Amino acid sequence: MSANSFHFDISGNRLGVFLGPTEAKLMELVWGQTNLTVKSALFYLDRDDRRAYTTIMTVLNRLVDKGLLTRARDGRNYVYRAGIDRETFIRDHIKRIQACLKKNFPDAFDELTS
Repeated sequence: MSANSFHFDISGNRLGVFLGPTEAKLMELVWGQTNLTVKSALFYLDRDDRRAYTTIMTVLNRLVDKGLLTRARDGRNYVYRAGIDRETFIRDHIKRIQACLKKNFPDAFDELTS
C-alpha cells in the first residue's frame, strides 16, 4: 500500500473512515467475492448507489494504484482481486494512526494509553 493512499475521515462510517464512499463499497465487494469485474460491481451495487461504468472502472483502477487491488486481463475485461485482506488493511491503518498520534502528541498519547 502506497504512503500516498492514506485517507482518514473522523466522521466516516466503517471503511469510510479510511476510504472514500465508493472505494469502501467496492473494497467490501471485492473482499466478499473471489474476484470482481466492472460489470459485476455494477450489478452488486445498490440500486440507489449506481454509478457510470467508467466511474467504477476509474475507482477500481485507483484502488489498484494504491495497492489495495490487483488487476489481470481476462479477454476484453479486467478482473480485480484484493491485494490485501480486510483485517490487515484495517490493522495497518489503525497502527499508522497510532504512530502518527504518538509521534506528534507523545504526552497526550502516553496519558491516554496508560
